[in-house]
Amino acid sequence: MLKNKIGIISLIMLLVISLLAPIVNAENEVEATTTDQVDPISQTQETYTIKEGDEYLFEQNVTIDTPVDGNVFICANNVTINSQIGGDAFICANTITVEEDAYILSNLFACANTINIKGAIYNIYSIGDTLTIDGFVYRDIRSVCNSLNINGMVGRNVFVNCSDIHFKENTENTENSSVASYGTIQGNLNYFSDEEITIPENAVSGEVIFSQLANYTFDITDYIYSLGTILVSVIVIWLIGLWFAPKLLQTSTKAMSWKKALQIIGLGIIVPIVLALLTIIILLIPIASQFVLLLLCLLMILFFISTSVTLIDINDGICNKCNISKNVYKLGFLIIVTFIYWLLTFVPYLGAILSLITVIWGIGSVSYRLFIKENENDKPTTTDNTKKDEDKTLKEKKEERKSKAKKESPSDKATDARKDDKSDGTAKDQK
Repeated sequence: MLKNKIGIISLIMLLVISLLAPIVNAENEVEATTTDQVDPISQTQETYTIKEGDEYLFEQNVTIDTPVDGNVFICANNVTINSQIGGDAFICANTITVEEDAYILSNLFACANTINIKGAIYNIYSIGDTLTIDGFVYRDIRSVCNSLNINGMVGRNVFVNCSDIHFKENTENTENSSVASYGTIQGNLNYFSDEEITIPENAVSGEVIFSQLANYTFDITDYIYSLGTILVSVIVIWLIGLWFAPKLLQTSTKAMSWKKALQIIGLGIIVPIVLALLTIIILLIPIASQFVLLLLCLLMILFFISTSVTLIDINDGICNKCNISKNVYKLGFLIIVTFIYWLLTFVPYLGAILSLITVIWGIGSVSYRLFIKENENDKPTTTDNTKKDEDKTLKEKKEERKSKAKKESPSDKATDARKDDKSDGTAKDQK
């Protein structure tokens, strides 16, 4: 019996140990596999983060290392792009570098001194001194620059206004070398320059079209056109104000004070700055971005009519001093004032300063008339002054007659009273 019990107990112990051993081993294996699998997953999540939406960057140095699923607006000194941009890139900088791993899915609008393209871009629109293509441009290049260096491939056409065009030539065997190893344009090359530039063979697959820049020559028709433009704009704005808003033209007839002049100049400086800041702020708000065009149109209209408004104010001031009230004479003086201003704009340094002053005064004058209301009762008019003077003379005469009547005899008083009645009647008739 005892031996049977010991055998049964030993069998049970062996079964328990056999069951526990694989469980412990399995737990160890799970821990090993989890530690091996978790680390690489966390690393891939950190390296593949994407910024969604548009990016607005205004710094000294800007480097984009993270993919952007949207447009990019950058204003900086040095810009370096190392990743993918899903939309357009609007960049204003001193130096722009698109590295080999960078890829702009849409257009690059660049204004920079030096532009280096080592990656891939869809289209390029640029203004600058030097444009260098070491990578790939899938479609077109439209640029105004001093020097264009093509060391990579352009998929379609190139439209450029430049002085020099340099291609990286094929130094290897033409059959074995790849297209990307030397500079090529798969489409047409249209360039504007002072002189024709030698283009290497097989560098352009399509046509090479050269257009020479015309040298500037004196042409009196240009001056006549500028004079006619300013005369027409001034006269049209004056007629519009005369027919539809004559009160706005009459505000300049009042006496100009230093306070009013300073207010007009201040508004002429502040209003454009405020409108420009509002435009930038609205650009940062996606919901209100549709109002940007409205503000830009308003700003352009103010700059367009500013010179005409200033000349109209000067003409009204001259006509008021000379007591000219007929509109025909005012129009004649307005043409003379505009012609004199047009001549002064050609004077070196003075013309630029005068143009700036007229723009500031015109914007300030329009803003003053729209936002500031003058009190008509601040200064009495000439008719009110004459009435007050007449009333004073009548009162003085009456007092003098009363004093004389006290000194004279009763009979004289009666005659004086009759005279007073007659004089009062005539005064009332005059009123």
